[in-house]
Amino acid sequence: MSSPMTGKLDCQETANHYMRLVKSNIEKLGFSPGLGVILGCDDMGCVVYHKWLMKDCEELGINASDIEVKSGMELVKTVARLNQDPATHGIFIFYPLRYTDIKDDEVMDLVDPDKDIEGLHSMNLGYLNKYRKRVDGNDHRCMTPCTARAIIKTAKRGFGDTFFTGKTVLIINDSLRIGRPLSAMVANLKGTPILCHQNTQAEHLQQFVKLADVIVSAVPQPTYRIPTDWIKDGALCFDLSGQGNFDYPALTKRGIPYTDTTQNSVGKVTRAMALLNLTYAAGVE
Repeated sequence: MSSPMTGKLDCQETANHYMRLVKSNIEKLGFSPGLGVILGCDDMGCVVYHKWLMKDCEELGINASDIEVKSGMELVKTVARLNQDPATHGIFIFYPLRYTDIKDDEVMDLVDPDKDIEGLHSMNLGYLNKYRKRVDGNDHRCMTPCTARAIIKTAKRGFGDTFFTGKTVLIINDSLRIGRPLSAMVANLKGTPILCHQNTQAEHLQQFVKLADVIVSAVPQPTYRIPTDWIKDGALCFDLSGQGNFDYPALTKRGIPYTDTTQNSVGKVTRAMALLNLTYAAGVE
């Protein structure tokens, strides 16, 4: 079914739409799905996200367990226990991890792919790159990274399901949670992704910004700003930084649609994507 176009980037409307779908899926299940949540980092953005995720679960009747672990080894044991627990249908771990004795990507691959509602296991990322929506020989849907999918869904809600076809999408972030999976999603939708990071030459970045139909920026630095005069008319701007990578008043003056870090935040849609994945992990087809 095609998404009705709203003609704008409206994270609240998009989140509400998918939260209603989550609620409908839970009614189809006939039981409260179980979610294991581990706040494995001290990042303030994650702390805030964690608070709102737990609130969403409470409102939707999701049986979310807020689990505290004190070391990488304890985290490994906890993930193994949750993988074996039939009452736990999904696992959500906040990265980057605070533990020095284990790496983020190692933990990502310890989570059962069928319970990996963040879509960060190598199997799920591999299926994403192959553009497969279901696991071979399995009724479960493939899990896709929540923030990257939230960007796609928000743009489609605003501008139609074929929006990304032929579009040039600049992504200033190369993480496994945002930049890399989003690049694959854009390519799957016949758009042209450009992936940048901290080592991208400044003069090249300026030219990439001028080319872009969509700019997704997730640079966690309070002083980092993309000059508005680099951005072409009609482009869409997604700010995932937490601190603000765009000059919002200048974008408003130019009439450039954008998401911000507070009122129109992609984070609301990201949480909806995570809980939607949870319902698929619990058995909704």
